[in-house]
Amino acid sequence: MNNHSTFRALKVLSVCTSDISGGAARAAFRIQKGVRDLGVDSKMFVKERQSGDPNVIPLEDYIPQGFFYRVFDWIRCKCQNKIQRFQWSRYPERELHFFSDLRGTDLHGALRKLDYDVLHLHWINLRFVNLKDLPRDKPIVWTLHDSWPFCGICHYFFECERYKQECGCCPFLHSDKADDLSHKVWLNKARIYKNLNLHIVSPSRWLGGCAKQSGLLRLFPVTVIPNCLDVNAFRPLKEKEISHRWQYFQEKRFVKPFVLYGAMNAATDKIKGFANLLSALRLLEQQGHKDDFELVVFGASESELSMDVNIPIHYVGYVNDTRELASLYNLASVMVVPSLTENLSCAIMESLSCGTPVVGFDIGGNSDMIEHKANGYLAKVKDNADLANGILWCLNNNVNNQLGKAGRETVLKNYTFEIVCEQYKTLYESVIKQ
Repeated sequence: MNNHSTFRALKVLSVCTSDISGGAARAAFRIQKGVRDLGVDSKMFVKERQSGDPNVIPLEDYIPQGFFYRVFDWIRCKCQNKIQRFQWSRYPERELHFFSDLRGTDLHGALRKLDYDVLHLHWINLRFVNLKDLPRDKPIVWTLHDSWPFCGICHYFFECERYKQECGCCPFLHSDKADDLSHKVWLNKARIYKNLNLHIVSPSRWLGGCAKQSGLLRLFPVTVIPNCLDVNAFRPLKEKEISHRWQYFQEKRFVKPFVLYGAMNAATDKIKGFANLLSALRLLEQQGHKDDFELVVFGASESELSMDVNIPIHYVGYVNDTRELASLYNLASVMVVPSLTENLSCAIMESLSCGTPVVGFDIGGNSDMIEHKANGYLAKVKDNADLANGILWCLNNNVNNQLGKAGRETVLKNYTFEIVCEQYKTLYESVIKQ
């Protein structure tokens, strides 16, 4: 049998909480589609299916529909949640960050019933997959979309380095106890992981380095494979290709440039750096630039977002349509991603692919994509004044869209379906051989 025939027989099941909602889900969905184009029999198992892709399998396909089961499941969930609320109630002073313990949904044996050679985990939180349900007899590739797989309860560790040894005395819980909830979850993960055949993938060099240093994952192989992007969907567009939804911006951008900002929960998620953007805009206003550009915000509405600046702001709400999103990137003169922590930002990649330079802090995986003053601007960490400098620098130095063209070239060289998914194909084949 030739290599191509052997490869086509390979079956991969990707697992993610959603298929297209959020950056991690979109990245997982693209990888699943990309490896299918290379001949892998790839399917995706999700808690909630939002796309119409027939290769995406929702959990509801495995949930019994009988009345008595629904009553039983409701009671079971209530009891589990009551126990967990009691555990969390011990930490009333905990930070208002997003945490996850080990709670999961009853998968009704889906991971045993589905046919696959390799299980590919992505983001599995929001009480989707209980780690105890993972198979011990199959190789598992786990792509890290945040730090939860190698931390106790947190998805972002910020300055905390307890993950390098063992979690406990958690600063986010404001705990001074070594055996606190973060430590209990960490220990349970350690017990589970030692029986698994794990192969870790990090989309960014930064998070890969953290995983290699972590007490939970340092003994497992770690490979850096970036996320991929449909560069035909996210590309520089001609005027006639711009979505009609943005006709106002299309006409006005020749009078005044637009700066773009947006993310999931752009106004409410502190990690997205909204407060830092506000500070940078105030500084630009104080410097006399309030009439030099206008701001477009997606992922929030005016009722959700109150920006205490006099720079004109346009709120466009949530944008889920790919063509509409690509059109927004194209209409912007610069994209600002002021996140306080990032793995490999979809927004940065999408913007660069559309030929729009990006300003962001020099944190996480941002430097994997943003080349300082070549296709964007890397501001000093949490330095809002430098973030403001970056916005102004990109607006004033993108002669003949040189920054945008360089950004497009960065994506074409590193993040296409073919380049990235070929790396995953090679990894799948290697873990099967091992």
